[in-house]
Formats: sequence, C-alpha cells, structure tokens
Amino acid sequence: MKKLLVLIILIAASQTGLAQQEYTYTFFGDNKSFYNPAAAGTNDYMSLTGMFRKQWVGFEGSPTSGGVTFDMPIKNQNMGVGGMVYQDHIGVTNQTNIAGMYSYQLKITNEHKLAFGVNVGMDIVNTKFDRLTYWDGGDAVLADDYVNVIVPHFGFGAYYFFDEFYAGFSIPRMISVNSDQFNSINFSDAPSLVTHYYFTSGYKFNLKNDFSLKPSLLLKYTNNVIPQVDVSVSTFYKDMIGIGLAYKSLGFLSAFVQYNLKDVVLFGYGFDFSMNPLQQYSKGSHEIMIQYRFGTNKSPGNARLN
Repeated sequence: MKKLLVLIILIAASQTGLAQQEYTYTFFGDNKSFYNPAAAGTNDYMSLTGMFRKQWVGFEGSPTSGGVTFDMPIKNQNMGVGGMVYQDHIGVTNQTNIAGMYSYQLKITNEHKLAFGVNVGMDIVNTKFDRLTYWDGGDAVLADDYVNVIVPHFGFGAYYFFDEFYAGFSIPRMISVNSDQFNSINFSDAPSLVTHYYFTSGYKFNLKNDFSLKPSLLLKYTNNVIPQVDVSVSTFYKDMIGIGLAYKSLGFLSAFVQYNLKDVVLFGYGFDFSMNPLQQYSKGSHEIMIQYRFGTNKSPGNARLN
C-alpha cells in the first residue's frame, strides 16, 4: 500500500511538473527581478544573487535547481538592467534559462515609483531518454536517445514600490513552444513550455526595539493548474539577523534564517518540511541564498531590504 501511495504522489508531481516549469524558491522576496523584470534596478545599488535548491532529498532524480541573478540601476536615467542564468534538473531532463532584463521607472511622488520591464532570453531543454528504465522498447517517444530543444522567450512585468512596500505583476514567458512541433512557436499555452502569471508583494513593518517584520506573498497561476500561493513572514533584529516561516500551498512548510552583513552580503538558509504523505519518504528540501550588494554606501541597517 505504501509503495502504491508513493507511486501516486510521484505521478501527481510529474503531471504538475509538465505545466509548472518555472523555478520556485523560499527566498522569493529577496530575488524579485527573478520573477519580475520590472524590479531590475529598482534598488540604488547593484546586486548579484545566487540561489541553490535541492528538493525532496532521498528521492533519486528529485529536482535540483540553482543559478545567479544580476541587476543594477542606470544612474540618473530612471532605468535598470539585469540578467540571469538558471538551471533545473529533474530526472533525465535539464532545463537552462538565460535572460536579459530592462526596466523603466516612472516617478509618481518623490518616494513612490512605478516600473515597467521586459525580459528576453531562451530556454534550453534536453532530455536523455537512454537513461530511463522502461518496459516498452517500441514506444515512439523513446525513438531518440537524446532530445534537445531551444526555445526563445519574451516576458513583461509591472512593479510598484516605495521604501517599505512593493507589489508587482509579471509574465516571464509570453512565448511557448508546442511539444508536438518543436519548431513551432506560438503565443498560446502549450503542453511543453507554458505561460506563467505571477503576483508578488511585500511590506516591511518597523517595530519597537530595533525589530522589523517582513511578510511576503507570491501568487502563481498557470492554465489548467490549481493556483498556488506562497506566503513568507520573517522578523529581523537591527536589519541584521532574521528568522522566518514560509508556507507553500502544495503542502510544504519552510523554516529559514538570514544574516545581513553590513548591508553588503545577505545570506539565507531554508529547510522545507513536507506536510503531506511525502514526509514518510523524503528528508525535506534545502535552499541556500547568497546576495552581494555593490556600492550601497549606507550605514548598516539602512539599505532597503524590501
């Protein structure tokens, strides 16, 4: 019975993976331009963010993802630029995402701004069928030992922010590929690489005795998939040491810690607990985030962490 249960879970996870190909991270609130190109360059410093996540430790072929995001403002131009390179590995499939980003900011008031951004890049997806164990050797799907697909993509985002608050909407991939015709690109959803819609938001509450509270929200929607919600709440002391909890609507609870070194280096570690039958077989998920900030020129605790 237990083996049957695990099989059902894995099948469900794989079906979700067909439609939910964008990466998901606990520290989404500290890597905003990853989800929204309009957030690139909205801080007054350059930043380089590295992310690594190992999901469902204990399962062979479980998802492993990671990469780097870079963004910077263009001084006195109300513009920002950035780029990212990420890779996701699950089973016998690897997906590499490369993209460049550009944003333009409109000043609503001296503190309130609205930014619009675009990203342009490509997805490189390769599958090694010769590594599979299968029963039907005559399956046409397995005719090729190795399949490689390169898919260009274009995305758009809008981002409203001031010192304590941000909210944004984005569609990182507006172009998708038809899995039945690998050389056919269209603007509608397809079974292979699909369009994702994101809404992100966060607020920083400054409390007494040098404490602050940072709730963050990430809504994810894809056609034919149940909408997903990630909620994160962290508390910081002197904007230096933080602890927090995050909940993912698929049934995962995360606990994480963060350390901000003089507003130059931000380090975070998170651990996911499964709150579904997977907890009997998985040893959880690990995530690491390191962010380096160039040219903050601020005293410790004053850089905008939201």
